[in-house]
Amino acid sequence: MADLKHITDALRTEAGMWDKQSASMGEVARATDGMRLTRLEAGIFFLVVSNYNEAIDHISARCFEGEGRMAEVADALIKNANAYDNHEAETTKSVEDAY
Repeated sequence: MADLKHITDALRTEAGMWDKQSASMGEVARATDGMRLTRLEAGIFFLVVSNYNEAIDHISARCFEGEGRMAEVADALIKNANAYDNHEAETTKSVEDAY
């Protein structure tokens, strides 16, 4: 039983790490909005502003996607930890009821 608790605790700890990283990815995605340039701000580089802003859009989209995917990993780890706990309780009850 102690080994199982160690495993489920580790899964929950890892889930917390994934949640924290998910939040960080969201912060990065929101921070990229401040990197956009107008043609006036670009000065002599005004010809490449649209390409630059498209790159910012792409980076932002990938970061938002990463935020969601990392949250999904955290949720899956918690779900697995709960499944381990529930299965152990069911197995223990089944064994106890058998005698």
